[in-house]
Parts: sequence; structure tokens; C-alpha cells
Amino acid sequence: MELTPNQQAISLAALMFVRGSASFESNLHDEEMAALHFLKQAKAVVPGVVNSRDAVCAFCGLYRGPIFRSDEGLMVQCPDCGPFPLDPASQRSWRLEDEWLIRKLRGALDVPPHATTTQIVDGVWDIGRYKKRPVVLARRIDLVERHGLRIFHGPEPRSQSWVITPRPLVRSPLEPLAGTATWWHLEDQFALHGLALRLLDPDQGEKADDLQDNTPGVAFHGPFSEDFAWVHLEDWLHGPIRLTDAQTRVFKALWEHRGRAQSSEFIMRAAGLDSEKPMDVFKVKAANRGDSVYEGPLQAYEQLVRRQRRLGLYQLILAGACL
Repeated sequence: MELTPNQQAISLAALMFVRGSASFESNLHDEEMAALHFLKQAKAVVPGVVNSRDAVCAFCGLYRGPIFRSDEGLMVQCPDCGPFPLDPASQRSWRLEDEWLIRKLRGALDVPPHATTTQIVDGVWDIGRYKKRPVVLARRIDLVERHGLRIFHGPEPRSQSWVITPRPLVRSPLEPLAGTATWWHLEDQFALHGLALRLLDPDQGEKADDLQDNTPGVAFHGPFSEDFAWVHLEDWLHGPIRLTDAQTRVFKALWEHRGRAQSSEFIMRAAGLDSEKPMDVFKVKAANRGDSVYEGPLQAYEQLVRRQRRLGLYQLILAGACL
């Protein structure tokens, strides 16, 4: 499938971001040259340092030869092909400006201007919060895997982050961050529109919360499956109820502290979520009302959680559950 100019531009930007160093114009094909022109207009790239000492042979492309001046102008001496005139375009190179990409991604995700950007390790940044979850930008997915302990469990834990990287250049596991973070490919999730980046599917945050395994887990912890991803209710006619990751963590926190009513702040902190109240992750959007996939978790919450509204306390109860 032929890519549009905007798609070519974001693909080239992703490739240059992976490299982190300057790319020579002479190594780009025609479509990439057009994409480079687009990136220049967007002020996404800056010129690389010009090498005035040697250049790649324009004929064999195998060797670099010294540049020298003759009566015919600047020449290159290839060890195999001999001397030939230097093409100034072959010496021009461009580097993607990391700050430009960070700035555009923050804009696409509506990250507040006052939120700071932090470099976690070389090639990996925390660029803010989207849907109350940390956003981690990295040049390559292997950097995230290599430094995962520091990124997700360091002095500032980043549980359930959005991780944005370019598509890997080599084959990688389908879900290298499964259970830890949601992985987005830069080229697939974002598009260049004019001089701005845009998130292609703003509602994918809710979709990404859905776990991948759709095989119902049997009741293990009371009405909950062993991993708390499923809940069984006696009077729910649609079968086991599938929970999102956030809902799973709320019920797990309630189960672990079921012996005593706890405040919403305590429960949400134990669940590792930034929402103010447990109910926040069970709300059903108007467009999803009547859909058992979304109504099921809300029904489970209403049946299994006792709320002392005046005191702001929450406690798990097991009435109405399949045991």
C-alpha cells in the first residue's frame, strides 16, 4: 500500500529518531526526500555536522575517500574508482530534533504545559501524563526492556505507562511489556497533520485497558478469578464478567483489605491508580450503556462494594456472588 506524504514524513521521523544521529541525504530515496522536505517545513530536523575530510564513493558506494581541491573544484579520491567531482548534496545530513518530537507528542496528548519532561536514561524520557497514566518515550523498545526496573519501579514508579517507540527494525515479541505497560508504535498511533501531530484514536486509552486473554477464569478468590480479571455473579445472565486492568486492580485492593473499610485514597493508592474514587474506573459512557461488556463491571461494583458515603469508606462484601 502506497503511503501518503504525511505517513512518509512520520515514518522518516521515526527512523531518524531511532538512529539518534544525522542521516545523509544521499542515502534517502525519492519518497524519503519528499518526506524530508516536509520535516524541514515542520522544523523537525536540524542540519548535521558537515564532514569536509572524506566522502562515500558515488560509484561503488563501498569506500570513503579523502576530499581534495583541484583545478576542477572539490574532488573525492576513491581507492578503487579513482577521483570524481564531489556532489555537495552527498555531504548534507539531517538529524531529528528530539525536543521537537517531545513537544509535538505532548501537544497531541494534551499534556499540561506546566508538566515537566524528565530523561530517565539515555534515549528514554518521561514526557507527562495521558489519561492519568505516565507517558514514556524511547528510541527503541529494547531500551525499555533493558532499563525496565528503573523506568517502572525506580524512585518514581510508572506503573501501567503508555510506552511510545518507533516500530522495531527487527522482529520482536508481540507484547514485550504485557502486564507492565501499553506499547504504542509511533508511526501507527500518531499522524502529522499540517505542522502538528495528532493521536489517531483518542478513545484507545479505554480500549487498551482491556486485557488480551478472553478465556474466563474460574472463581478462586471468592467470586474473583485467580488474577482478579474475571468476576462471577449469581444473578448476572451474561456469564463471567470481564474486568479492565484498572477495575482488576481496584477489586484486588479491596479484596486484600476486605477485613476493614478503607478510604477511597487508601484503596486507589493500593491499586496504584490516580483516580480519586473506585467508582471512577467503573463508570459507563453514554455510548456504551446497555452493553453487557461495560455494564457487567459496574453491576459487580454495585453488588460487591459497600460504600459509607458520609465517611467516605469502602469495603468488599460477597452478597450476590457465585461462590
